Amino acid sequence: MDGERQRGSAPALALAGIAGLLASTCCVMPLVFAIVGISGAWIGQLRRMEPYSYPLTALAAAALAIAAWRIWRPAAQDAEQCELEACRQRNAGARRWFWVLAVLAATPIVVRQAAHLFY
Repeated sequence: MDGERQRGSAPALALAGIAGLLASTCCVMPLVFAIVGISGAWIGQLRRMEPYSYPLTALAAAALAIAAWRIWRPAAQDAEQCELEACRQRNAGARRWFWVLAVLAATPIVVRQAAHLFY
């Protein structure tokens, strides 16, 4: 049953990751490219994604909520079938990916809120 829960959270985590990356395309990615040393006139074209940043961030948040529910929801069958520590170890990878993607999804929001401090 635990393997089914992890597989059930994988599509939601993937959707959250893709939506988080696309949401940060307009604001965060040009900064990352500049820090890394990648430049060019094409970076200005990334601003076209700006109108979609908030809906994509909301999509990422919804997908993260679904993934969190699938990862951490209590299941009566799981409590009977496995020991508590064994279940935690099997679910640790999904939980780690959840937190990585939560930070990725929160990045566009934080950057937009803190942008006025840098200009």
